[in-house]
This record gives sequence, structure tokens and C-alpha cells, in this order.
Amino acid sequence: MKTLGLLLSTAGVGVGAIALSAMPAAAVNAASCSGATSIASAPMLRNHQPPSWGTIRLVRDSCSQYWAEITMASPVVANAKANAFLVQSGGGNNGRVLSCDSSGGNGAVIQGQRTCRTPKIKATSGSITFTAIGREYHNYGGGYQEISENSTNRTR
Repeated sequence: MKTLGLLLSTAGVGVGAIALSAMPAAAVNAASCSGATSIASAPMLRNHQPPSWGTIRLVRDSCSQYWAEITMASPVVANAKANAFLVQSGGGNNGRVLSCDSSGGNGAVIQGQRTCRTPKIKATSGSITFTAIGREYHNYGGGYQEISENSTNRTR
């Protein structure tokens, strides 16, 4: 009986160790991708006039993953929000638009927050380029209306 208990406890430890060390492939890739670099940026301006209320950026990492990120100068107030959009040009998904609200993004910037990012898109082909677009909205009582927008240059 002691032998069976020892065998079961050893098997349990082995299974636990395997379960704890198993990582989804996406998590392994994310852990090995580094060097997030802003490759293009533009200020968020209202009526195309200073001051800047934030920045929209196109970002790339060492694994050729691209995303858009908006950062507001201060936390967004009540009845306001901001969102980043990533527009793909070229490749099989030409014209695809993803926002912070898309699956894999972290949700639009809402009250008390300053930043959000879109899902990441892996693109190794030199024929695929991206544009990051930032939009700021305010709800004056009749729903959200866009109050500012800017975009980066299309690039890789």
C-alpha cells in the first residue's frame, strides 16, 4: 500500500509539474518578442490646432508584430473616450481595420484611463504596410461624437 501511495504521489507531482510548465504558444511567442519600437507617431489635435491632447503611435516589435496605441495627455474625463485604429494595406487582409475594442485589444480609453492598444498583427511581407489612426470622442447628451482625429504616415 505504501508503494502505491508513493507511486501515485510521484505521478501527481510529475503531472503538476508538466501542467505548470505548459504555456500556450501565443504566450511563448509574446514572451520572446521584445523591442517594441514606435515607428511612426502623430499628435492628437482638436481642430488641427495645438495643444496636443495625446499621441497616436504605430508600434512594431522584434517578431514583426504591429499595433496602434493611443496615449492621451491626461486621464479621459466623464462622457469622453478615445480609440486607436490599425489599418492594414496590402496582403490578403488589405483594408482590415482593428481597434482597441477588437478581440485582442485592451478596450477603448474611458474615464480615468489614458491609453489603449489594438490587437497585434504579424506581418513579415514587405508589401504590407500599416497606418495608425487615433480618434477622440465626447458625448454631449446625444451619443458620442468625434472631436479629434489624426493618423500616422503609412509605413512598415
